[in-house]
Amino acid sequence: MAARTIPIDETLPQDPDEIVARLFAPDRPTSELVPLYHQLRTIAPVHHSELDRLGRPWIVTRHADAAWVAREPRLIKDERLVDQLGGDPDGFFARTMKRMMNFIPPPRHTRLRHLVNPGFSKGTVERLRPGVHAHVHRLIDEFLPRGEMDLVRDFAYPIPLAMICELLGVPLEDTPRIEAFSQEVIESVDEGGIVTPALEERRDDAMRGFSDYFQALIDARRAQPREDLISRLVAVQREARDLEDEDIIATSILLFQAGHDTTMSLISKGMLALLRHPDQLEKLRTRPELMENATEELLRYDTSVQLSINYADDDVAYHDRTIRKGDPVIILRGAANRDPERFPDPDRLDIERPDIEHHSFGLGAHFCLGASLARLEIQEAVGALSTRIPGMKVDLERVVYRPSLHLHGLEAMPVSW
Repeated sequence: MAARTIPIDETLPQDPDEIVARLFAPDRPTSELVPLYHQLRTIAPVHHSELDRLGRPWIVTRHADAAWVAREPRLIKDERLVDQLGGDPDGFFARTMKRMMNFIPPPRHTRLRHLVNPGFSKGTVERLRPGVHAHVHRLIDEFLPRGEMDLVRDFAYPIPLAMICELLGVPLEDTPRIEAFSQEVIESVDEGGIVTPALEERRDDAMRGFSDYFQALIDARRAQPREDLISRLVAVQREARDLEDEDIIATSILLFQAGHDTTMSLISKGMLALLRHPDQLEKLRTRPELMENATEELLRYDTSVQLSINYADDDVAYHDRTIRKGDPVIILRGAANRDPERFPDPDRLDIERPDIEHHSFGLGAHFCLGASLARLEIQEAVGALSTRIPGMKVDLERVVYRPSLHLHGLEAMPVSW
């Protein structure tokens, strides 16, 4: 029987605050991430951190604790998540972020989500499958004769980008322009980072560029509606007096960011995991019916959003301790997904693993809106790569990770065949 705890690693820090500091350090080697998760879970699974720069949060690493935090109604998400990022809380970047639904508590969050939900229903998303399938195979057809590609930029990036643009109504030819804004925003959402005046100026400028772009698109759809989500929100706005253009802009930016960047990381990291476990990749090639379950295991094994933060709206008793009103609570999703209490032999990739209740899309009221779309895109992308390029190899020495812990992804992944 697999061990239910991971032994302490004598080569890693053993003080909980030192472990947390190492986890959030931008120069931390990627190879240390999971061992540090195990170390913190073993030593202090519910830890009240003394790190001021993170707001002195509570940090949970066990699967059951993460589920409790996500579902506890007194632990909410609100604009304090934005303030935690540093910089001017009333700057353009912060004001726009605070209108995004993932930084708004109920009942406003519930209402905004209700307006957007139809665009991401399982039926709506499933109708995109033929288009995703065709796009995936066009990319493979393009690169197959070359014998190599950067799987991140050449393959994993354009697939979700095309799909979220189709849903929103963003012309693909506009993406180079707004992708520049996107990259600046991504740099600003790591809780462990330090906001310099230069970074603050760049992210304000990027958010203004984003806002101006989507305002122009809203104006165009108001004049000439189409079959896209922005047109639907503009139509709803005629009856919804509390839905302003700024809300549609913030929602559009959020969906654009979440709809392509995180899925790009999930596709590339999922394929990397399979290439590093050739027995599982071969099993998937010979048994493609395992693709749906394999997707869940890849999501568990190495997710792109490694953490989420809630705030106590009141004093909350938990494990004979008290989380005080106003305290931040960080769920380390990547740690919860590797909890040996929930997943036997958690560091083993097993595409036949049963009952994979991972935390990669969150739980509760803030469960990922685009989960169905992300699953579909992973299934089509990874499934096609596994069957059409059986000789694929990855150059592990040239794989490059982002320094961010929050949005943990790959910047480069050279492969050849």
